[in-house]
Amino acid sequence: MYLAIKEIVRNKLRYSLILTTIFLIAFMVFFMTSLALGLVRNNRAAIDNWQATGVVLSDYANDNLTASFIPEKNYKDKSSKEAAPLGYMFAVTNLVDDSEKINVSIFAQEWDSFISPSLTEGRYPEGDDEVVVDQSFENYGIKLGDAIQLNGSEASYKIVGLTQDNKFFTEPVVFTSLTTYWTLQGTLKANRSISALVLKNDIEVAGDGLKQISIPKMISKIPGYTPQVNVFSGMILAMIVITGLIVGIFVYIITIQKLGLYGIMRAQGIQIKTIVWSLFCQIFLLAGMGIALALLAIGGVILVLPATFFFYPKLDSLLCPKFGNFLDGPSRWCHFTSTLAKGGPDYCDCRVIRRIV
Repeated sequence: MYLAIKEIVRNKLRYSLILTTIFLIAFMVFFMTSLALGLVRNNRAAIDNWQATGVVLSDYANDNLTASFIPEKNYKDKSSKEAAPLGYMFAVTNLVDDSEKINVSIFAQEWDSFISPSLTEGRYPEGDDEVVVDQSFENYGIKLGDAIQLNGSEASYKIVGLTQDNKFFTEPVVFTSLTTYWTLQGTLKANRSISALVLKNDIEVAGDGLKQISIPKMISKIPGYTPQVNVFSGMILAMIVITGLIVGIFVYIITIQKLGLYGIMRAQGIQIKTIVWSLFCQIFLLAGMGIALALLAIGGVILVLPATFFFYPKLDSLLCPKFGNFLDGPSRWCHFTSTLAKGGPDYCDCRVIRRIV
């Protein structure tokens, strides 16, 4: 460790360039990973909050919640405390007497069911003209106590509760009663339907025109979700591979440049394991400092990004890809150990001797 630190201090410019490169690449990987996590999370957060074990959709919906319609006759006798009915629809909302519109997802359920959202502020609705909304509505100037319209309806709905991290299809969720849902659909008096039965405790539900699937399978069928995940995963994987190659090139160049010095050190009786250990310490120090600086930079970015930006820096997910790069440098240096082992007195040159003298 002493040799590693002394070498870094002595060659500040060289190692500062390496540190800057590691920092920039780590920051790029962290930023892209946070964007991917944010987009993925905003597609499925409301579903994850159910903590459900399965879901029943209409058989023809192709496992897609947005395309599922279950008639009342097919689900009425199957609804229970462990099988909660859910109505979904895409909608547009606006404040009463305000023309600015916001895209939202509507989740309708019974307020005493296990899929009801946890509140961070306010209370649960006591009438069909009251709703609960995601806290991100505040980013659009809509707050607790305001009255909103849904899909241009003449009726207004008062916001009586706020919940957090409830988004679906990247849009904030408005939670309503099933009666409000049927009113908006125009099916309150006839042809009532729901979108799904949400299950817990691994129960099984079967019936005509129904299909039970797992939550992960339903999430994978959210329109556009899987392609987005695949694109970001490919980009992040490519950046990880490129990072490893760049670190390997730096390692090789530094090792080759030091062969003469290593020859002098071996001629003085310093063991090869001491030299190799100093190289390991150098890459661990540089990689560790680069990753730490990148994490600090991500923290700074969070402070300046708008609240509506899809950005979710989850520490364990950020460090997983960089941990591989953190170990990649030393692993590549192992390939050069045989070169160092050859670095005996024959590798000494006059310039190195003059430096030491």
